[in-house]
Amino acid sequence: MYKNLAVINGVLLAIMVFFNGMISKKTGPYMSTLIFHTIGLITIVLIAIVRKNKLPKLIGMKLIFLLPGVLGVITILLNNLCIPVIGVTLTSSISLYGQLVMSIIVEHFGLFGMPVNKFRKERILGFSIISLGAIVMITI
Repeated sequence: MYKNLAVINGVLLAIMVFFNGMISKKTGPYMSTLIFHTIGLITIVLIAIVRKNKLPKLIGMKLIFLLPGVLGVITILLNNLCIPVIGVTLTSSISLYGQLVMSIIVEHFGLFGMPVNKFRKERILGFSIISLGAIVMITI
């Protein structure tokens, strides 16, 4: 089930990046980032209301737990800067490659409290194919 959800997530990300890139072309990267996150805030508040979820208290929360919000804004802003210049496909491909590399590092060393999952030699072929694909996408 979770692997299917991950595929759906990838499809939704591609659609999101495409439309946000289109908004960015019309409004600029900074305004489109603001629009994107404002709509996102409204959406999650509505979902929380419908599901009757209580929002957690932020008082006393470690600042490090707010980092994903900052990284989310930076990620969307970088997409908005890249898409008008290099397109959705190349932006998505290079971003996916960066995610893969960082994920391997995080799991291999057990960073951020993740369990250690050493990069095994059996994965070298798959990683090499993805790396080659990224290189081809960048150079063509």
